[in-house]
Amino acid sequence: MSITPAQRTSIMILWSKVCKDRKWKSGDREFRLAKFSELIGRQLKSTNDVERLDECTKLMAELNCLLGVSVEAGKEASDPSLNRARVIRNQILTEIIPCLEMYRGERLPSDLADILEDKNRWWKLDRPVRGITLMDLDDLPIFRYDKAASKKKFVGSQLKQMQWTLSRWLNTLRNEAGDTIHEMKTKASVPCDCAACKKAEFMREEVTAGETPEEVAADAWFEQEMHKEEAASERPF
Repeated sequence: MSITPAQRTSIMILWSKVCKDRKWKSGDREFRLAKFSELIGRQLKSTNDVERLDECTKLMAELNCLLGVSVEAGKEASDPSLNRARVIRNQILTEIIPCLEMYRGERLPSDLADILEDKNRWWKLDRPVRGITLMDLDDLPIFRYDKAASKKKFVGSQLKQMQWTLSRWLNTLRNEAGDTIHEMKTKASVPCDCAACKKAEFMREEVTAGETPEEVAADAWFEQEMHKEEAASERPF
């Protein structure tokens, strides 16, 4: 999914600050797209092409890193697992758990606590005297020795394993209830990415593809404001 208007505005505000700091021309669309493409790692035709979760977060972290004002942004720029971990947590919290809650109701919190503690041996190790949460899990890769293949095998990460476990459990509950994926997500008020919904989303994006007059005007406004600040800073006291 492409970025939302609010995300785009946040990116452009941050971009204008970077341009001011680096003495770049904020209104140069070709330069902006080339720089955004470089930071994300793939070619963009429009700022709207930036993906809503992973790429938006990465782009904003990289821009903050260019400004040099955020230690956390610097960490994320050098360690992609931090951003991936946040994306997986977001997917679990906003997509999987609302659907599980629809089937499990008030029993869900204790169910989740049991799964988290069991999969991560929380009470079997030297852990703090508190319950485990998703924030305690990371997305660092885990490898285990496969005797049959006589080599190490990638088994995901703590968060990936949790995501896979909850997804399998949700699929079982959904089948028992006789719901399709679309029906389940609709009932839980969760965005659906089934074929029909993807087609509808694609059609909407096709209509709004490229930069609209409003977005072009927003870009011009950012450039105008930047020039005002530059002119003010050059005035003699």
